[in-house]
Amino acid sequence: MRLRSSRTAAIGLAGFIGLVVAQHLSRDDLPPGQHFVSEYANGDDGFVQVIAFGCWAVSLGVQASLTEPRVTRAALGVAAAGSVMTACFATVTVAGKLPEGMAKTTAGQLHDIGSLLIFAGLLIAVGASTRALSRPGYRRRVTALAGALLITVPVMSALGLDEPGWGQRAFIAIGCAWQALHLREIT
Repeated sequence: MRLRSSRTAAIGLAGFIGLVVAQHLSRDDLPPGQHFVSEYANGDDGFVQVIAFGCWAVSLGVQASLTEPRVTRAALGVAAAGSVMTACFATVTVAGKLPEGMAKTTAGQLHDIGSLLIFAGLLIAVGASTRALSRPGYRRRVTALAGALLITVPVMSALGLDEPGWGQRAFIAIGCAWQALHLREIT
């Protein structure tokens, strides 16, 4: 049962990554540096983004069920709930900003709360997992990912890639890398 659950979590994570990458390749109207990932849900193929966040929600939720301690489990559950909210409620922002003359909708606010829950849940899960999983190799890799996260903004600024979409994608990529690392560690 545990092996099947870990496979489900891995497949859900791979599904999220694959679908997001596929949409990036198919939507040249949304330059990645200028637009957030959620904006890919707006348009004719928006359902792909909804499925992607659904895959991530399943992955995070299943991984939570495999995880100790309770703090890590709860944080992954929060991230999973955030992914469900992000999937269910479309963003109303364009290039990270509310278009002029447009009012923030309840759905847009719920989407933003969902995104915040993903990020907060992942950050708390990472921190809690390093206390629970004491293998030095795991801690070294998590420290390297944390370092990558911390230097993302300064490095991107230095390279002239300081548009908000790149930073968000870096956070998502690092979060997915941690999730895969953690999943491997607990199974």
